[in-house]
Amino acid sequence: MRLTALFPLACAVVAFVLSMLCLFAGHKPGFMEDYAIVTLNTSTLGHNLIPTATTSSGPSPTATSIGSFFSSIAHNISSTIEGDLNSIIGDVADKLAKEIGIKQWYSLHLMDLCEGTYAPNATQKGAHENVTTCSNQTAMYHFDISKQLNQELEIGPLHINLSDINWPSEIQDGLNALNTALDATFVLYAIGIAAAGCAILASLVACFLHGSHLISFGNWGLATISFLALLIASIIVTVVQSKATKLINKYGNEIGAYAYKGNKYLVLTWVAVAVMFLAMLAWVAEFCVGKRNKGREYTEKSSGRGWGRSRRSDEAALRRSGV
Repeated sequence: MRLTALFPLACAVVAFVLSMLCLFAGHKPGFMEDYAIVTLNTSTLGHNLIPTATTSSGPSPTATSIGSFFSSIAHNISSTIEGDLNSIIGDVADKLAKEIGIKQWYSLHLMDLCEGTYAPNATQKGAHENVTTCSNQTAMYHFDISKQLNQELEIGPLHINLSDINWPSEIQDGLNALNTALDATFVLYAIGIAAAGCAILASLVACFLHGSHLISFGNWGLATISFLALLIASIIVTVVQSKATKLINKYGNEIGAYAYKGNKYLVLTWVAVAVMFLAMLAWVAEFCVGKRNKGREYTEKSSGRGWGRSRRSDEAALRRSGV
């Protein structure tokens, strides 16, 4: 058994598993929800529409459904927990999302979108994410958060839409441009996973074949394809994360929308790249060592044949001389 092939085999297996997790993270409620690409916190979305009310004698807002609701929240907060700012923020955050009909957070995964609420509340440090639902898993999923929010607002208790909460159109316009990059990421992950899977099978073959540097070269080729595909996919995800969070925070913070990078997802994808890189280096070493050993064997055989011919020639010369 070729024990030196076990290390790149193990690396290929690890890269294959991690890449699959990157692809299928969040495909159902509760499955690796912490490994989202981007998470959008909407627990305070629309807070800018709440009238400032420091006393109960302040002017009342226009008598519309949304105005009455926000006025009621402001009045209750100011009268019951006045002076405790942190409690006020937490209370508003928990009530806002529920009353206008949206969830407190939305998370983008490579093939779907999940949503849910925070427990015990949105402002609690280290709050837990309770997953409510996830969209159907779709290859090359497009992150259309504006459409999702608008649908939920329209069927919510107040029957409002994005324009009522001053949702900036620049957010979705920017995300639409990033969706193309995510499409490419999906394809690259698929290539990387397929190549890693083939590398696993080829590595198993190499474990039982000795001295074949062509097998090592083939394994190196598969490992290289997988490494490059995963590397480019990881770079794209890193850039998309950065641009998406900056975009949402730039235009959304004023109305209560906040975006966060999925750092755990980044760790997952870059570790997959690293182990596949190690597998590629291991097969390079295997190929070089195998080629050197074969060259040494050829030299030894050639020397042996030359020495044999020289000995036979000397014996023949001695016989001809009568010795």
